[in-house]
Amino acid sequence: NAMAKHLSRVLMVVTGTCIVASAIVDIFARLLGDGERAALGLSIVLSTVALFVVYACLFWSFRRVAQIQGHPLTRAERLWRIYLWVLATLVFAALVLDQPALMWTIALLGLLFPALRLSRDWVDSTIAPTPTALPDPHPQHLTLTDIPLPAEPEEHPDMSEEMPADPQDSFRAIARRIARFVLLLAAFGLLSLIWDLDIFQRAAAPTVAGRAIGVVIDSAVALMIADLIWVWASTAIDRRLAAYVPPLPGSAPGPEARMATLLPLLRAILMVTLLAMVAMSILSSLGVNIAPILAGAGILGVAIGFGAQSLVKDVVSGIFFLIDDAFRIGEYVEIDQLRGTVERISIRSLQIRHHRGAVHTLPFGELRHLTNHSRDWVIMKLEFRVPFDTDLQLVKKIVKQIGATLKANEEYGDGILETLKSQGVRRMEEFNMVVGVKFMTRPGEQWLVRRDAYQMVRDAFDANGIRMAERNVKVEVAGSEHMTAEERQAIAGAAQQAVERQIGPGAPIPDEP
Repeated sequence: NAMAKHLSRVLMVVTGTCIVASAIVDIFARLLGDGERAALGLSIVLSTVALFVVYACLFWSFRRVAQIQGHPLTRAERLWRIYLWVLATLVFAALVLDQPALMWTIALLGLLFPALRLSRDWVDSTIAPTPTALPDPHPQHLTLTDIPLPAEPEEHPDMSEEMPADPQDSFRAIARRIARFVLLLAAFGLLSLIWDLDIFQRAAAPTVAGRAIGVVIDSAVALMIADLIWVWASTAIDRRLAAYVPPLPGSAPGPEARMATLLPLLRAILMVTLLAMVAMSILSSLGVNIAPILAGAGILGVAIGFGAQSLVKDVVSGIFFLIDDAFRIGEYVEIDQLRGTVERISIRSLQIRHHRGAVHTLPFGELRHLTNHSRDWVIMKLEFRVPFDTDLQLVKKIVKQIGATLKANEEYGDGILETLKSQGVRRMEEFNMVVGVKFMTRPGEQWLVRRDAYQMVRDAFDANGIRMAERNVKVEVAGSEHMTAEERQAIAGAAQQAVERQIGPGAPIPDEP
């Protein structure tokens, strides 16, 4: 695009100027022979010309950038221009002072930061580039994303919350780390050549400085490998956790909740393991015999195990609970007299939140048995007490119609696995018979279905003349057909008093004899 064409011209002009100036200085030095002062003067003049050419190219380059993007330079872009001007000036000053090693060191370290930024952008555009990251083919809409210039937050807002998680994030992160380490390693190697340090020969020498250099190299390699492993694993875990969508309130978590349960524990274990391995590697490079340390750590672990048996029991029990997949984050469980939703799982304990808000923390070692109410399916059974003379065929027909209506509900119909069905008479009681109804739903859906089922059954029974059974007292008196109204009322009052003495005040008034 236009930006790449412009940058190629700038690099060509700067490189060509430096090469021509260097060639002229070398030619005149050979022609003049012993005229070192004349050669030095010519070198300074041509270097000054090259410096001004660099200044002009930088000014022209950033001005062209502003023309392409259609608005003035941002603060970050102006800082980049000043940074490059200062770098060119320092390189020129080192050249004038006849310090070639210092000159190349300043140039190398000064260009290292733009190179790191360029490598990051190159990795991002090479590994799974998203459509929004590709440059606009129209020059009038080009932005500074094509060159290594930091963007201001106001002009380039973060869209990560609106963009879906990229499955290549873990590979992109580790590629960034590798590119960064390669650049730093190359810079370190060039610096050692510039100053003629002979790092590897010094590291092999049996001296204190050689041992120190060897320790630094070994430690750097160990840290680099551990960092690469941690970045890859942590990025992959974070991406999987970010893609996890918690279940809606009232619905049971799916199999993906197991991933959200185990991945945080896996990340913590990985961090501790990497830190221990890096520490052992550094100690080994320092010349420390780590075999006694490992043996002592084993003995100390056994001693701690005997002294903290409950802690070890909690950790081991938790491992087996997680292996058995007994519970997951977001599931509704029952432990003895405690009920609640699993909210957090650590290495040694489990936290469940009661539906009233209380949080209970239970060590794994104290869990003897656990009931999980959020797996696969749930059967809910309802009971209705009806009089003995109720038409059971009519009840069955009504329940079937209500089941079809519930199954067609848009809110929870898909969660009903088996709709309402009548189970007939379950048992006979003293004053009524009990009719059973059951249905099967996905975990968490049974509460809404039960709520509507109770209401619809009540309304349907009332509409079809089926009344719910009520407990009452019926008093029969021989020869009541010859009693007067006053005698009937007196008998009813006596029966009421008798009932209140047995079951307390507030009992229903007995039927008249």
